[in-house]
Amino acid sequence: MSLWTFLRQRLRAYRRVPFFGRRALSLLLGGFLALYLGGGLVLLGVVFDDLVREVAPGADPLLVASRGLLPFALAYAAVRVFVESGVGADLRPYLPLPLRRSALVGVTTVLALLSLWNAVPMAFVVTVCAEAALGGALGPALRFGLVSTGVLAAVTYAVPMLRRAVSERPFVAVGIVVVLGAALEAVDVGAGLVSLLDVSGWLFGGAVQGRVLPVSGAVLGLVGLAGGYVRCLRRAMVVDRSQRRSASGGSNEWLSRLARRGPAWREAVLEVRLVWRNPQTRMSVFTTSLLPVMVTAFAFIPFELADLRSMSGAQLFNATLGPGLFATGAAAIFHGQNLFSYEGGSIEATMARPVSSYARVAGKLLFLEAGTLACFFIPFPFLLARQSPLLVVHSSFFLYNAGVLVPAIIAGATFNREALTIDERSFSQTNFSGGRTAITFPLFGVPFLFLFSFDRLLFQFGGFAGLGLLSLLAMPLWLRGLTWLYEYNRHAMLRGFRASRS
Repeated sequence: MSLWTFLRQRLRAYRRVPFFGRRALSLLLGGFLALYLGGGLVLLGVVFDDLVREVAPGADPLLVASRGLLPFALAYAAVRVFVESGVGADLRPYLPLPLRRSALVGVTTVLALLSLWNAVPMAFVVTVCAEAALGGALGPALRFGLVSTGVLAAVTYAVPMLRRAVSERPFVAVGIVVVLGAALEAVDVGAGLVSLLDVSGWLFGGAVQGRVLPVSGAVLGLVGLAGGYVRCLRRAMVVDRSQRRSASGGSNEWLSRLARRGPAWREAVLEVRLVWRNPQTRMSVFTTSLLPVMVTAFAFIPFELADLRSMSGAQLFNATLGPGLFATGAAAIFHGQNLFSYEGGSIEATMARPVSSYARVAGKLLFLEAGTLACFFIPFPFLLARQSPLLVVHSSFFLYNAGVLVPAIIAGATFNREALTIDERSFSQTNFSGGRTAITFPLFGVPFLFLFSFDRLLFQFGGFAGLGLLSLLAMPLWLRGLTWLYEYNRHAMLRGFRASRS
């Protein structure tokens, strides 16, 4: 079997998959967006020399662009970690064929570079290089093009490894992000020693100038990332992927004691194990942890609650959306919207289990309520110690999310009809349904009706916080309604999950 046959088969596999129409529409929209962004970057590259002359007269445009390559690479890698999924083609079906594994890995490594994610930034790079070459700086222009291409290749190879690391150790990844952010801020702002722009200027600017040490460092970094990517591909080719990290004995014992408290607790424990044992759901844990950690950082920023009354509508929206609605509702928003869909691959076995619908729904509700409580308590000690007025915002939205948003998201999840793959390392897996949107979307705006309608803080935050508290007291009524809705939708859910799998 030749490699050309392998490439042709990949193209046919892309075209013959179910829901090709949806994928084709996504490809058309993505291509249009890429052309739009690429056109804007071409125009930016054309006027880049003039912009540099206006801002920094006498500076070399190529060196100025080189100073921004490292911050761009970090930001671009973060975006791609959240948006992209997987490491490319699944190579395991090709292992029985007469193709060497090294050839499969080599082809996939090269094809990974040929994506719109790399083509769009190259529009700016090519334009800047062409402008510099026409100006007589052919050598530096070629070196800048090579350096920029190497940066994009490094980002391409680093993203799957970062995604795997985040999936396997979500809490460790959150800690590393926080520590690195604090260290960079302390070195740059606190100590005033060096910034990312300075490091980028020395490394990539030195490579553009042809200095030996920066060139050697850039080449070694790229080679190391490429080698790590190859190793990541070889791990993805392993047929037996059933090896998973086993939980510690203490953790298993603690979960087992919770499971013995009743059917609803047992369902909640099963949801915990589903989340922790699968890459896709561990990604949701990482995303859920980031927002409360960000609110912890807000505790050290001066903030006056009285300023809310003088804010415009857009400012009030931004000041409360992140630290309030999303920070305490992260577990429900990022994981709860895909409830039942994560079990879609084995929905027949799930529904055949001798568990009542009431216990199944109560377990989901208990799990999301516990996640909402955890999101509330992560920044709570810091907000309390600093006596931050943001604690009022955080607590009010916690009551609303726990009482109103969590049961509403479970109600919307009963309208999910597409099974999700839980062994993918992607942040972007979700499914959309009209029923879920109709139930949950209006409830996201209810707190802002209070915030925009009143000018006294008691009514602004006490209104929707009291609504959430009353809803918490009425949770037995919520459970009856959610159980009825689950019974009403579960056969349609079963048909939809089966259809999406085929």
